[in-house]
Amino acid sequence: MRPEDRLAIIGALRVLGFSIALPFAGLALNLDFREPLAVVSEFYASLAVASAVGQVVGGYVSDRTGRVRTMFMSGLVASLSLAVAALLWRATAIEVLLAVQSFFSNAYSVASMAIVGDYFSEHSSLVKAYGRLRVGSNLGWALGIAVGGELYALIGFRWLLAVTSAVLAASLAALWGLGEPPRSELAVAFERPTPVMVKFLAPTFMTFIIAGLMGYPLVQYFSGFLRISTSYSGALLAINGLMVVLLQDMVARKASAHSPAKSLATGMAIYGLGYGLMPMVNSVPAAALDIMLITLGEMIVMPVSSAVAAELSSPRARGSHMSLYGIANTIGRNLSSAIFAAAAYSLGASYGWALMASIAMASSVGYLAVIG
Repeated sequence: MRPEDRLAIIGALRVLGFSIALPFAGLALNLDFREPLAVVSEFYASLAVASAVGQVVGGYVSDRTGRVRTMFMSGLVASLSLAVAALLWRATAIEVLLAVQSFFSNAYSVASMAIVGDYFSEHSSLVKAYGRLRVGSNLGWALGIAVGGELYALIGFRWLLAVTSAVLAASLAALWGLGEPPRSELAVAFERPTPVMVKFLAPTFMTFIIAGLMGYPLVQYFSGFLRISTSYSGALLAINGLMVVLLQDMVARKASAHSPAKSLATGMAIYGLGYGLMPMVNSVPAAALDIMLITLGEMIVMPVSSAVAAELSSPRARGSHMSLYGIANTIGRNLSSAIFAAAAYSLGASYGWALMASIAMASSVGYLAVIG
């Protein structure tokens, strides 16, 4: 089996597990344990910090001990953390152990991203491989989120934690047979990223702010502003995952034939157009068409972005350098909801979307300036 196919299967299993339980963590803390929303907000802030630190540590360790070993040990600890949280079933224990899980899951994530860069060196091969990984993760997301709500209502969050722990443990079996890619030498000291890599992170950070809109901001806009039911709002977001599963491989192949700067700039321009048109959406069919446009931009940008990050990373310190990319991802996506909510509250939703479209266009221009 090709390594990218094996990694896509592992990714599908892991995201399936996460999407079954973790979207309901804040709800469970609020309803099951009567935690106030302020505490729930602090809990999510702690997850963001744990994720960022996990990216740094995971990248550093994987450069020195190997990608596969880091992935296995991190995945194992993440699975055990969820199992212990289900056993203890105390609010504080759940909050702490989910933060531990977030740390190790992000350590796993950066190692799994770096190993693709170790396996492939040509830009077109990297884009196709990262595209295949996105197919797996989006398939897991679509399946998990579809059954997670029903399972939460049937068996509760405690058993969802146990189910997720078991799925993560099962995904580790798929690591068997994944060989450690050959590297000329292991890193022994910290190696600074190149100036181009540092500059690349600026438009990348803006890209992940836009990517983070495919979640709470869109659900809030559809349900809160347009009064579309939550079931339809969920179905609209599911269009995104379904399109990625069906079309990502084809889009990645076509994007890989063009220069990275052109692909990234075009994808972000489409992203910006999609969100810029959002104030004109006034019905479910119009929202579905706009989601399709936004998803097209996403499918162009994301695999190319990952490929460029891998190419700009030193082979000896790819894990550490990819962790910087991962931090931009984590912080950008977490800031997305806060920026949109603040803009929509103070200026109105239309101005919020205009701001987001402007960020997308700035990212588009930034890519041309940095790697064009």
